[in-house]
Amino acid sequence: MVAEKHRLIVKAARENFLRDGFAGASMDAIAQSAGVSVKTIYGHFANKDELFRKVIVEACTHHLLSRELPSHEELGKLFGWYRKATQSGLFEAGQSYLDYLLSAEQLALYRVVTRDAHRFPEVGRQYQKNLARRRTDILAAYMRNIVRLRSFADRNPEQDAVIYEALLRSGIYEEVLHSVKAVSQKLIDAQAEFAARTFWNMLKQRPVK
Repeated sequence: MVAEKHRLIVKAARENFLRDGFAGASMDAIAQSAGVSVKTIYGHFANKDELFRKVIVEACTHHLLSRELPSHEELGKLFGWYRKATQSGLFEAGQSYLDYLLSAEQLALYRVVTRDAHRFPEVGRQYQKNLARRRTDILAAYMRNIVRLRSFADRNPEQDAVIYEALLRSGIYEEVLHSVKAVSQKLIDAQAEFAARTFWNMLKQRPVK
């Protein structure tokens, strides 16, 4: 019973904090969403700060990206595009990246973290370590695989991953984040196609070993 109430409180707090941020979410609203009293929440958490810290750090850590970087073999099983050293593989990797980056929950989490990181610096650190950095790490592993399979010379996989991320985000991420553009599959596909084509042409201009 106690564990179930704790789960309901955390679930409700996550929904409220991601929607309204720390300042906008009230303990009354969280209690109502969880179907418990405010007094019950304070029986589980000392204050709103502790609840926010618990919920948002958990949102930054309890998922695939928060694990240690999977092995080469595991990445190949997790992502069909990982073993494709082709423009179409880059396109599929871009789709996967943007599907995750532009999901409603990830956009909400980014807004909350950037708005409240000054008050909760550990939240910002967890986001950078477990989400932002890990996305780049997976792309860098993919770039290493492309270099190995295609024998492209003089490549820096980490730098290539950053460049490809920039191409994927260019012209849409800020616009979506600030509700200037709406997320759609058409938007994601067009951006992934642009990024894959541009990056693949860049790769082909470099000499082969």
